[in-house]
Amino acid sequence: MRYLCALAALLFCVIPASADTGEEDKHVYKVFQPDIPPWGDGDTDSGFIVEIVHKAFTRASVPHEFVYAPWKREQAAVQQNGRAFMAPLTRLEAREPLYRWVAPVNISFLQLVTRDRSLVSLPLDALTKLPIAARMESPAQFSAQSLGFSDITLVEDEMVGARLMMANRVTLWMQRGLPGVWAYEQSGGNADELIVLKSWPTPQQYLVASLDVPLAVTEKLATILTEMRLSGEIDQIKQSYFKAPLRCDLLFTCTKPVVQPEKPIQP
Repeated sequence: MRYLCALAALLFCVIPASADTGEEDKHVYKVFQPDIPPWGDGDTDSGFIVEIVHKAFTRASVPHEFVYAPWKREQAAVQQNGRAFMAPLTRLEAREPLYRWVAPVNISFLQLVTRDRSLVSLPLDALTKLPIAARMESPAQFSAQSLGFSDITLVEDEMVGARLMMANRVTLWMQRGLPGVWAYEQSGGNADELIVLKSWPTPQQYLVASLDVPLAVTEKLATILTEMRLSGEIDQIKQSYFKAPLRCDLLFTCTKPVVQPEKPIQP
């Protein structure tokens, strides 16, 4: 009997200890990041999205490592319940059940730009036959197609689009605003040369998680990112990557009303 009591006492001590080993805290989560400067840059492991997400994970004491991969591959990896994260991803109704939406990390927009001032007064319908560049498998491609553009040159990244515009190989460029401006300047151009013909706000971009990431982990990250957003810290990090002040409607703390587009863009 004494032996059974001792065994029971041993099990009573061991079982709770093994169930609370901190195994979940030791898991290193993969965080897929965009290789689209200035959102993220795989060569330098930097960018304002990278910095925002890194600060949140560090403050939440969630072990993590950044991975830079093609956009489609990143989405597939997170959807396949790899206990992974991805940022930024535009929140759309069709994507809603595929991820756990942690918190917004960025406000973005699409814009149609040119260097030809004679096009400013023309309606959008009059531009659809002109050659246009758009990043492949991106909101820029899908939007250009849905708007009726026919002469579309699909590019691997915004740097290629910038070079095509500078070389006058295309007349128009559908791009993601800040990454487009960044690429144009990095290619030796002056951003003031780019004339915005049309701009479309898009849904907020989120940090998302696989559905099998523990709820406690995502809730902790959501709380911290909400604090960073409301305090203006996310806006400050974003602004630090640019010399000129950012448009108010690109900032979470903006209080001015945003003008909605005549024709919604679904990225």
